[in-house]
Amino acid sequence: MKWQKKLTKKELQHLRETEANTLADVRANVLYQSKNRLPCWECVEIGRKLGISVELTAFHSQPKP
Repeated sequence: MKWQKKLTKKELQHLRETEANTLADVRANVLYQSKNRLPCWECVEIGRKLGISVELTAFHSQPKP
């Protein structure tokens, strides 16, 4: 099964907007999001749907107020 078939039209549109056209692009994008202090949650969820495990290290390492 192609990886695109696992995603909704809205999710595919989001990937087109972020210029992630291949599975390698999606994987790189998800890994990039893991380093962002404020990650794109839609990208993270798409990655999880595709079986790309990611730990949001920057998000969890924020100092607590």
